[in-house]
Amino acid sequence: MNVFFTNLGCKLNQAELEHMARRFHGAGHRVVGSLEEADLHVVNSCTVTHAAARDSRKVARRGGRRYAGLKTVVTGCWASEPEVAEVDQNVAGIDLLVPNDQKDDLLERVEARFPELTAQGAPSAADSNAALDALGRPEAALAFGNSRGLVKAEDGCNMRCSFCIIPFTRGRQTSRPRAEVLEEIRDLVATGSREIVVTGVQISSYRHGDDRLYHLTRAILEETGLPRLRLTSIAPWQFDERLLDLFRDYSPLTSDSGGPELCRHVHMSLQSGCDETLRRMRRPYTGERYREVVESIRAAVPGVAITTDVIVGFPGETDKEFEASLAFTRTMAFAKIHAFPYSSRAGTRAAEMEGEVPHPVKRERMARMLAAAQESEQRFAESQVGQTLPVLWESHRGGRWMGVSDNYLKVFAEGDESALAPNTVVPTVLTELVEGGVGGRIDTPIAAEPIFRILPQESSGVSANPRSQ
Repeated sequence: MNVFFTNLGCKLNQAELEHMARRFHGAGHRVVGSLEEADLHVVNSCTVTHAAARDSRKVARRGGRRYAGLKTVVTGCWASEPEVAEVDQNVAGIDLLVPNDQKDDLLERVEARFPELTAQGAPSAADSNAALDALGRPEAALAFGNSRGLVKAEDGCNMRCSFCIIPFTRGRQTSRPRAEVLEEIRDLVATGSREIVVTGVQISSYRHGDDRLYHLTRAILEETGLPRLRLTSIAPWQFDERLLDLFRDYSPLTSDSGGPELCRHVHMSLQSGCDETLRRMRRPYTGERYREVVESIRAAVPGVAITTDVIVGFPGETDKEFEASLAFTRTMAFAKIHAFPYSSRAGTRAAEMEGEVPHPVKRERMARMLAAAQESEQRFAESQVGQTLPVLWESHRGGRWMGVSDNYLKVFAEGDESALAPNTVVPTVLTELVEGGVGGRIDTPIAAEPIFRILPQESSGVSANPRSQ
């Protein structure tokens, strides 16, 4: 069958979608670049906010309305909400719902539900492991046009933050065995991935036997042949200081050419800079404790990018609390802030709280927080101008190359398509701020051949929601 994938939401969703696509590919199905070509539309949904749930519902219904005969399968967090699972799927324009706890068996469920779509003589799901080994697990992912592979290390959450729906849609925290994670990374490296992003709900919760995130990270760096590793979503109360040794030992600025390198980037959600708000959110830290963790990371890892999330307009947030959160955020010099307005989710404790912030007030606060976020991002970028940083050059469009530095800056360099080999990490001098990122100059001659050709986004076979970037 021809399959088109759409992803909404976080990097964890994106990692899961790439894994699903590799399984379909390995079972003999074809990943296509548009709904027009598809027999099956797989939507990996999100429900972290009302807007995300609305977008998931809209995208899920779109294909069936436009293309006769197209089957739609919806998985992910929106598909895992109890009220969604009870909907008459035919009326909703959805042919199959696969909640998160059944996502690993999505291929088998699709083949069982739609036998008419399975090509005559094609491998079945039962043969998929052998087929993946024969064809190469990452082969489909390479066609997505992303030289950074995403690998899920853990899932679920045991926390009960008062605003968060994730524990209800993803269940309790679970971790993959270290050997399984390493095998997937080796497969991706063998066919060209230069950077792996280890992702999860919060990877600092990783627990498998005696292994913790420190052990997994060290094993990835020492045992996979990976050139570049990036970690995501570390909880401030779970930061393992042993990681600082790995950041120092495997810093791209000090490690030998060719890696392995541990990217100087830590995403650590703040949610609010006001202690009173944090208590209502049921977050187990204070602003001062958060600051101490960040300062310890910065002291050990010069030039590190600390990125974060901040919620505006949480129930009961007074003007004084918002001002405290805004002031704290401004002092933290974040490299990037994902600010978003509070969105009530049924079933969470916050949904029952009093003190809803009026929409006009929430909108005004959001504007101020976004302005602070833009200023903070610009200051961090300015601090890196003049530095020579390793940049993973990914694509060429509009007469310039686009890449990502190890500390998460978008870098642009003028030049024709022959000037660089895509999917190459190259030392690059950051020269100036430009729209959307930082301008770069490549002084090192590039002789390397591309490991694979990166396809343009529009023909990738994957539709990505902006929130997943």
